[in-house]
Amino acid sequence: MNQEIKYSGFSAVPSDYECSDGSLAVSINLLPEDGALKPILAPSEVMQLQDGEVVKFIHKTSSFTHYIIYNTGKNELSWRNKDGNTTTRICSFYGLTHCNAVGNTLLAFSNEQILYLLWESDKYTSLGNHLPDIQVSFGLIGHPRLFSLSDSSKSTFTISFDKISKGNLRNEFSDNNKTRITEQVMAKLNKFIREQTIDNGRFCFPFFVRYALRLFDGSLVCHSAPVLMNPATTPAPIVLWTNAYGDGGFTNANCDIMMMACSLDYKVLRVDDYYDLDKWKDIITSIDVFISKPIYTYDQDGKISYLADTDNLSSKFIGRLYHDGYTLGSTATFASSVSEDKVLAPISGDNTFLDHYLEWDYKEIYKLYFSPDRSNPAESFHLPEFTDNKNYENLKDCSSFYKLHSITLDDAKATARTEIPIENEYLQSLVTREAMTDDYLTHDRLVASFSQVYNSRLNLSGIKREPYAGFTPYGMFAYCDKTLDTYKQDGKTLSYGLSWFDDTLNISVYIKEGGKTYMVRTEGNYACWMSKVREHKDPNTNEVLYTEKTKTSCACYLFYPNPNAVKMVINSIFGYDTSTAGFGGGSMIIDLRPHDFLNGAYAMIDYESIRWNNYNVNNVPTITDYEGKIDIPNKIYTSEVNNPFYFPVLGINTVGTGEIKGICSAAKALSEGQFGQFPLYAFTSEGVWALEVSSTGTYSAKQPITRDVCINPDGITQLDSAVLFPTDRGIMLISGSQTQCISEAINSEYPFDALRLPGFDKLHTMLGHEPTTDKCLPTLSFTKFLKQCRMLYDYVHQRVIVYAPGITYAYVFSLKTNQWGMMFSNIASHLNSYPDALAMDTKNAVLNFSVPVTDTVKCLYVTRPLKLEAANVLKTVASVIQRGLFRKGNVSTALYGSRDLQNWHLVWSSKDHYLQGFRGSPYKYFRIAGVATLSPDENIYGASVEFTPRQTNKPR
Repeated sequence: MNQEIKYSGFSAVPSDYECSDGSLAVSINLLPEDGALKPILAPSEVMQLQDGEVVKFIHKTSSFTHYIIYNTGKNELSWRNKDGNTTTRICSFYGLTHCNAVGNTLLAFSNEQILYLLWESDKYTSLGNHLPDIQVSFGLIGHPRLFSLSDSSKSTFTISFDKISKGNLRNEFSDNNKTRITEQVMAKLNKFIREQTIDNGRFCFPFFVRYALRLFDGSLVCHSAPVLMNPATTPAPIVLWTNAYGDGGFTNANCDIMMMACSLDYKVLRVDDYYDLDKWKDIITSIDVFISKPIYTYDQDGKISYLADTDNLSSKFIGRLYHDGYTLGSTATFASSVSEDKVLAPISGDNTFLDHYLEWDYKEIYKLYFSPDRSNPAESFHLPEFTDNKNYENLKDCSSFYKLHSITLDDAKATARTEIPIENEYLQSLVTREAMTDDYLTHDRLVASFSQVYNSRLNLSGIKREPYAGFTPYGMFAYCDKTLDTYKQDGKTLSYGLSWFDDTLNISVYIKEGGKTYMVRTEGNYACWMSKVREHKDPNTNEVLYTEKTKTSCACYLFYPNPNAVKMVINSIFGYDTSTAGFGGGSMIIDLRPHDFLNGAYAMIDYESIRWNNYNVNNVPTITDYEGKIDIPNKIYTSEVNNPFYFPVLGINTVGTGEIKGICSAAKALSEGQFGQFPLYAFTSEGVWALEVSSTGTYSAKQPITRDVCINPDGITQLDSAVLFPTDRGIMLISGSQTQCISEAINSEYPFDALRLPGFDKLHTMLGHEPTTDKCLPTLSFTKFLKQCRMLYDYVHQRVIVYAPGITYAYVFSLKTNQWGMMFSNIASHLNSYPDALAMDTKNAVLNFSVPVTDTVKCLYVTRPLKLEAANVLKTVASVIQRGLFRKGNVSTALYGSRDLQNWHLVWSSKDHYLQGFRGSPYKYFRIAGVATLSPDENIYGASVEFTPRQTNKPR
């Protein structure tokens, strides 16, 4: 009898008893395509690298293609042109795991950081692992203003009211007088405020100032803390009155108004040496400054209630006083009228105090600027004050900030403090200016295990977030560099003394996230943190219970850009205090609370006093995480388009409750670098989730589309319109919402060991592989192989190569026939090289599987048991002829027989494709083994078998 057998692909199931004739149990370097077994040709060599070097990534844009090389011995990153042979060093980098790129920005990933490398001027420039931590100090320059000197009338103004008897002048007004006096005073006051502040770009009420980095695409990142600026800490401006008069009582009074019209200045205080701003000019366009609307210190809808205010003249101004025209300390004769920006002389003592940023009482400013005889100012009206709770609410609810100024990176290099220019009437339309966006943890440094670039956006998963160290004192508080310690009046001469108390403040912030507590710390010098000291003692033991120090008004608002921050501990490391004439230290523990409208936590400290306690560990949380990184296992961070530096809050997606093991897009390339609106897949411990793409480019996670769990994230591979990933079931192909297993035919926990066939080692040796490195036979269990596999997609030949580093065989899947073959493999890693299939081998060569060599290749194949139409019948084979398109002598053949599918015997062998002229014992099952040397134009189709059944009339 004769039977024509057509060879099909490699398979391991179903059982040998049921498998079809022609299936292959071994198929080294052979793949069923185009109706025959075709040779899998060796790849061509692209380049050869030195020992220890490995190509980790191909950075490709429309203008260049760079091979990014990592030297594992030297921990160095380098690059090489596609056609060059010169390797150029980029930088040192420890523990590189993988690379990715967005445009001309290369990203190097490790377990500790993401390093940004910018290609420009024919070289890669290392930008560091985060946007630069720029700290800006803001201060006020006070221009004292008096209505009688500033108004065009050059005089005080007079108000009239219903008669008040002499004994009741300082009592509460009648309702009618409240209305009359308020209308007259407020008309003058509002006009004065407008002329001296809004019309001149200055401030007289408290306000907040913030800044953020403006990136090249317009994004705002790394927002600062809201810094509270204090032209006045109590209701101001101050309305003064003198010389109340009238017939038989008081019906008139002469009034004046004092205010501080302040300009705003800044200085960029700290840019770490690691962050050279010149390197960031292509990324950061400016440092944009935003301010809030003025926070009124009096109720604009209220009424003036009486003439005897007790605390307005003690209002504090924090900043530097503007002065010109007189030499301090001179003995010049007092002028009858004083220029608004000139300081009256003489002044003795430390004459440089006016150049410092201090905390001033309004009363002392009046003496210094407006009183030739150094007398105290007149009494003041009691403006309609808010309650303390209302003032607190006004401050804490402030959350809207409007564009004021842009600081260029060149301007940021200035060593002196710089006044911000504000055009006249700019503040009139402040609320129509650009509003500041809110910040979401952009200060935190990210580490990611997986990355995927899709739609020109960088997607990260397997994320750990390192919390921001926090703002330095000069970056969180209004600038204040000295304390005005003493001032006294001797005749018409004032003497001032400065306290040089300069604390080094160590600020620790405690953050609670995910059931753990993290602590971050920053420090910096800050003068004027406190001045007067008072110890509170236990009356029985005389033990110091706590120390109360009067705190300056400039450091009353604290902020950390994470709403999960719960406490702030400020440690004074050292400093000289004139009140105690010595050095000291201490700690203040402050509770933080989430801000209602900003993404952060804050605290408001009263203007007057705080308790400065000795450090007590019982008052701060216990740190439960010492690595300092917050694990975020179930989130995907998506950057802005073409901007891998910024991950907006809308681009952060939570995917289930498990761990994200990898991400991949199933997007068919429409053109190089362009993808359509196809899903992004997230492979989690709960299954595979599909993320839908919105019109804005952000993603939203819906639900798992399959419960199959990826067992090896390194094996996730993108095809044209599908994704492959390994699971316990085998290799799954997911397209859209449908999944199927493509490896069922080869999935076996107990694979066939061809080396058990008698003499098969000789056939294996004919492949010419090095005996010390060839481990292609026997094969591992398929599940063990999958747990360490990688996949390489050969778009040109429509093949998927499934390999594992250190294993010298690989499975090859043909997308044309949906059948499997095998190949000899020394692949160590593969590269992102669509549409080419590039890989690194164990000899440090870069190989291109899409462009194979045209030389011959040695192939080896073994069929699964042939039943020859009668599985349980003894048969004697008379001849076997290999069929196909190959040259004579290129195929050598052997025939094996078995009666139980366990014990196999060599029946016959030949050096060519003919087996004939032999007789022997009959067998129920046969295997054909062959070794072939095939050229690219050769193939093997199958075999013609002549056999004779024996004793067919009896069951066996």
